[in-house]
Amino acid sequence: MSRWPEPASLGSLPSGGKLRRTAPSPLRQLLYVEWVLLVIAVFMTLPSFALVAETGIAWLELAMIALLGLAGFWRPRRRLHTLVYTAVELSLLLLLAVGTTHISSMMRILPLLSLVVVVRSCQRFKGWGQAAVVGVIFTFHWLVATLYSGASLHEDVLRQITSPPDQARISVLQTNAMVVFALVLVFVSLLVNALLSVYHSQQELAAAHEQLRTYAAQVENQATLQERNRIAREIHDSLGHALTAQTILLENALLYLPVQADQTRSYLTSAKESAYQVLRDVSKSVSALRNSPLQGRSLTAALPLLVNDLCQSAGIAADCAVELPETLPDDMTLALFRIVQEAMTNVVKHSQATVVRVELGSQASRIELRVLDNGQGFDPSQNTSGFGLRGMRERAIALGGTCHIWSAPHSGCRISASLPLPHAID
Repeated sequence: MSRWPEPASLGSLPSGGKLRRTAPSPLRQLLYVEWVLLVIAVFMTLPSFALVAETGIAWLELAMIALLGLAGFWRPRRRLHTLVYTAVELSLLLLLAVGTTHISSMMRILPLLSLVVVVRSCQRFKGWGQAAVVGVIFTFHWLVATLYSGASLHEDVLRQITSPPDQARISVLQTNAMVVFALVLVFVSLLVNALLSVYHSQQELAAAHEQLRTYAAQVENQATLQERNRIAREIHDSLGHALTAQTILLENALLYLPVQADQTRSYLTSAKESAYQVLRDVSKSVSALRNSPLQGRSLTAALPLLVNDLCQSAGIAADCAVELPETLPDDMTLALFRIVQEAMTNVVKHSQATVVRVELGSQASRIELRVLDNGQGFDPSQNTSGFGLRGMRERAIALGGTCHIWSAPHSGCRISASLPLPHAID
C-alpha cells in the first residue's frame, strides 16, 4: 500500500526572500480613541446622579453614548450610506441637546461626543465634506451655548467670578470656550487626516513597490529570453557553420582517397559521423534555447505529458490533476512547468517512489501547485547545495510567490508552490 507523506520539515526560504509586511491600519487605533472619549463621557455623567441624591439618572445621556459607541462598529462603504450615517449621528447630538433634563451634564459630554463624530467623519469624507461636518458641529455648539446661556459654566467658576456674575463676564467666558472648542475641532481633524494620510501613503508605496517588482521580473525574463536568442545565434553562426564546413571537407577527402587506403577511410568516416552527431546536437541545443519547452501546448496539456513520460520510464504510478480556469501569463506558465519538471526529475532520480501525484489549480487569487511522492524522503536542512531545489524557490519568488518543501527520511516529499495571479498584484 502506498503511503503519502506528512509535512515533516519546512524548507527555509533563500536569503534573498523576504516576507512583505503591510502597514497596520489606523482604523482600529482611532476606534480605541473613540471608546476612550465615550468612557470619559460616561464618567462625566456620574456626578449628575451619583453625587447628588435628589438628581435622577441621566438615561438619555447614557443612551446617546451607548448608541454612538455601537455605531462605531459599522463602517458604511457607499456614499449614500455614509451621508445617512453622519446625519443619524448629528441627529443623536441634536436629540441629546433638545431632550435632556440634565443641562449641565449635557454641556459637559456634548463636546466629547462631537469629537467622536468628527473623528469618524475624517475617515469617511475628504476636503469640503470634513469642513462641512466640522462647521455643522461648531454651529450646533454655538446655538446650544446661546440657548443654555450660563448653564455651560460650572457653578464653582461662576462663584469665583462675582456674585452675582454679570452677563458680560459670562459672555466672554463662553466666547473663549467656543474659540477653544473650534481650535480643538480643527486640531483633531488635522491630526486624524495626518494619520490617515501616512497610512494611505504607506499603502501606495507598498503597491508601487509590488508593481516595480513585477516590472523588474518581466524585464528580467525578457532580458533572459533575448540572451538565450543571442547565444542561439552565436552557436548557429559560429560552431554550427564550422562543423558544417568540417563535414564537407571530410566528405571531399573520402572522395579522393585511393581505394587501398582502407584504414584512412575508416578514420575519416568516423570523423565525419562524429561531426554530423555534433552538428545534430548543436541544432537541438539551438532549438531548445529558442523554443518554449511546452512546444506550443497549454500547461493543462503539457504537464500530464511531462509527468507520464518521466514516470513511465521509471515505473512510477503517476496521477496528474490540472484545473486552470484561465490562461496564465507566459512567465508564470514557464515557471510552473520548470518547477514540476525539476520536482519530477528529483522523484525519478532520487526518491525510489512508487506513486507520485501532481496537483495544479487555482484558489481565490492564487495558483497552487503540489507535487507529492511516497519515496524515501530526505532531510531538507542537510540538502542546502542543490541547485534544483534552489531554482524552484527562486522561480516562485521572482513571481511574488512562495515555494516550500516538506520531507523527512522514509516519509516521502511534498513540494508546494503558490503564485499570485496578475490581477491580484495590480
